[in-house]
Amino acid sequence: MMIIVTGTPGTGKTTVTQLLADKIDAKLISINSLLENYDLNLGIDEVRGYKIVDTEKMIPIVDSIKDKYSDDLIIFEGHLAQDYPNADKVIVLRCDPKKLEMRLNTRDWPDRKVHENVSAEILGVCTSESYDTYGDIVQEVDTSNLTPDEVVDVLISIINDEKTYPLGEVDFLSEYFTYLD
Repeated sequence: MMIIVTGTPGTGKTTVTQLLADKIDAKLISINSLLENYDLNLGIDEVRGYKIVDTEKMIPIVDSIKDKYSDDLIIFEGHLAQDYPNADKVIVLRCDPKKLEMRLNTRDWPDRKVHENVSAEILGVCTSESYDTYGDIVQEVDTSNLTPDEVVDVLISIINDEKTYPLGEVDFLSEYFTYLD
């Protein structure tokens, strides 16, 4: 089984998936490790400062990893992981935009990049993109007031089909729409 954990940068994906993989003995794949190990970097977006990921080249690589570890639980983590179309479950981590902005400001990113990511979180861009690929199997978890261990417990409950966190219950747009100006 393959689980995608995606979300805007700063929502806790890397921290939580490392803890989760250790706790449930799962194979962890990250977009960043794929970029480094499989030459998926198409360059840098000069305006935004992001690495451009060759997602078309990424798909067969992830397919081969999925086939190799077909008996294992695989967690695929990254803010572009939702571009991979062959997962069994998709979980989008969300975070209150004010908290997210504080987290991103510790990364020494330009203000423009922080603002763009906070705006993406307000608009639910990762959720929307995940829904476009996976429809109603996508679930959203608000990490704003949870510790990483608490988020891990929530993810385990989703993986085990004990709880659901359906789309539409996390909404930052109504509170933060003026931030988008």
